[in-house]
Amino acid sequence: METSTESAVLTERIYGAVHDRISSRVKWVILSAAAVFAVMFFFAVAVFGTIFTSLFISQNRASSADPYAQWEVSQGFPQAAKKYLPIYQAAGKKYGVPWQILAAIHKVETDFGRNLSTSPVGARGQMQFMDKTWLGWRYPGGSKLGDLPDSVNLTDPRLIQKYGGYGVDANGDGKADPYNPEDAIYATAKYLAANHQPGEDWFARGGAVWQYNHDYENYVLKVKSYAEQFAHPVVTGAGSGLATGQLAWPVSGGRITSTFGTRFDPVKKVVQLHKGIDIGAPLGTPILASDGGVVIESRVSSGYGWIIVIDHGNGWQTLYAHMYPEHVKVQVGQKVGKGQVIAEVGSNGWSTGPHLHFEVHKNGQLIDPQLLLRR
Repeated sequence: METSTESAVLTERIYGAVHDRISSRVKWVILSAAAVFAVMFFFAVAVFGTIFTSLFISQNRASSADPYAQWEVSQGFPQAAKKYLPIYQAAGKKYGVPWQILAAIHKVETDFGRNLSTSPVGARGQMQFMDKTWLGWRYPGGSKLGDLPDSVNLTDPRLIQKYGGYGVDANGDGKADPYNPEDAIYATAKYLAANHQPGEDWFARGGAVWQYNHDYENYVLKVKSYAEQFAHPVVTGAGSGLATGQLAWPVSGGRITSTFGTRFDPVKKVVQLHKGIDIGAPLGTPILASDGGVVIESRVSSGYGWIIVIDHGNGWQTLYAHMYPEHVKVQVGQKVGKGQVIAEVGSNGWSTGPHLHFEVHKNGQLIDPQLLLRR
């Protein structure tokens, strides 16, 4: 028979064992619940993080939308190209390529299909594709430049898909024909889109148009010139949220070397109106946007060398001249802020030394910049 002491000890042992078992189970339940909570928490973070990131990226993309998105056909768009305009625009929209670049390439390559001769290296068709670029560089044989024997069927969409070419059957007739305007223009848009990096200038060295033809001076800049003749950006409300209404000094440290008004031109040796002011500064000195707005011109301009024109809204525009094209930092259609670097001081065109020629226009009328500029 157990004594009371032994009974108490036994009871205590049983209670301890039960307590330990319950504690272990409680701990297990708590740890399991904590683990489940942690998994759910991290899952929620991942989900909401993905949603937030997606929203952020989409908003960022919207805010930095392609500057070529809103363009109008200009009066300089050729009559010979008007029948192709719907194709340029549709192909550009599908692949995210500025339609006027497609038109400009069509002009440079074959004069809108009026010169369809095969090039000396074998490029052919409306947009002058090399055979293996059209069919795919994985296709066996051919020359180093990509010319293939005439026996190869370039128009077979199945071969193009198999070998990874850029040819496109845009009109759905079962053939991807480089001599068909629609097929060729869509193929060019596809090629440019594949070689373009987000935010990159289409006409930059190493950019999409340069990849189409590596001759920067004689090809890329020519395509750029035509593209800017064929269309102009929509600048309604261009200054909204950008322009401040006050013009800042466009060249830090620069000094005026020639004022606005009638003067003896040092190059032409005649007396004539100097439409702006000249600001002397060393080659490569940054040129700043005098106010916020939209770049509406960036091109060669005879005696001005290379010019940039910014529309600030409400009829105000500023012009910057004598830059070299390789020193230009902006592209047509791009929004710029006041004080943003847009180029570097050069001595291009009719120039006796490095300087910036700077003009101010209000509703097409010239205004002396010194009346408005603030250092």
